[in-house]
Amino acid sequence: MTSTTKSKYLLNAPKYHAGEGRPVLLRMEFAPTYTKVDFGYQATAYYRKGGWVKISKDTFIRIHASGEVLRLLRAEHIPVSPTQHFFKTSKDWLYYSLYFPPMPMKKGFLDLVEVEPGEDTDFNYMDIFLDPKKRIELR
Repeated sequence: MTSTTKSKYLLNAPKYHAGEGRPVLLRMEFAPTYTKVDFGYQATAYYRKGGWVKISKDTFIRIHASGEVLRLLRAEHIPVSPTQHFFKTSKDWLYYSLYFPPMPMKKGFLDLVEVEPGEDTDFNYMDIFLDPKKRIELR
């Protein structure tokens, strides 16, 4: 899908459903040449040194209204599977971004899926609500 917008828009803290312990979906950026999704994640105390994270190369966005699928183009600050990022302590934070093809910022729902059907450890975000009333135009 080619974006028809010539502007960039930011959507902070969209509403979504995800399993407990998932990275926090911080914001989404909609630009003419990409869609960027930013996350923040604190290592878990469940593991002595915080454990590890990675993202699947098969991660995608599915737009509910059309069923269209946008495949992951690249990841920043998080390794793509099979490579893993190992935390040094259970207090470490990791901020990372995922890039997808452009899509318009219009009202509706989408899913961001790492693995389908997915397990408890997969980074799946369902029913992300895009609310144009809350978008911020970037200049």
